[in-house]
Amino acid sequence: MELSKEQLLQIDNYIFVCGVKYHDVRAEIVDHFANILEQKLDENPDLNFKKEIENSHRNFSDRGFSKLLEEKTKSVTKMFYKQSLKHLITFFKIPKIIIIGGLFFALFQVMNLFEDKKTFFYILTGLGFVLMLLIFIKISMNKKLRKELFLKLDMNAAFLPTFSFMVICFNSITNFRSSERFLNVNYNSVQLTIFVLLVLFYWSANYVYYQNKKLVKEQYPNILV
Repeated sequence: MELSKEQLLQIDNYIFVCGVKYHDVRAEIVDHFANILEQKLDENPDLNFKKEIENSHRNFSDRGFSKLLEEKTKSVTKMFYKQSLKHLITFFKIPKIIIIGGLFFALFQVMNLFEDKKTFFYILTGLGFVLMLLIFIKISMNKKLRKELFLKLDMNAAFLPTFSFMVICFNSITNFRSSERFLNVNYNSVQLTIFVLLVLFYWSANYVYYQNKKLVKEQYPNILV
């Protein structure tokens, strides 16, 4: 017996109240519940639908939906990093490798304008924090503008903590370097290379984000993404 739209909405609302805020995750659970409930309605058309939803929830897992949400979050995060790194690798192939060389050369020339190289690397750290702020703003704006949240588009879970850690590590490198090492071209070049990779990783992650957003729009055309 096929469920009505009202019954599907009832399942969706129940799952939402149980703490599953992501629409894409709820959609999977709703589909799972619907298959079970359709079979039970075929056997007994007069069963209490609301009570049967609760029974299906109890039989779903010892930890309810929390275990599934943890597994889905890990899976989506892993895939996000895998796709981001895959895109990052494309910069090491012709013709994109020219972008790496051009960016490094431009920053190297700007660095040479600074007598105090440590100040230059602090400025780069500041740019890293600006990129972090842009990610945070994007997350905040998405929450305000979108009626529904999607795990596949959750930058806070998938990217912001990692990128923040990388920027802090870059800042730590600057703090722990001695004054003598800032006079060494090789040390400066290595740290400059790290910053270039940091920027390219940021770019790659954003590229993957917008690709995922495009896919979500195609999958859920009636929802503001």
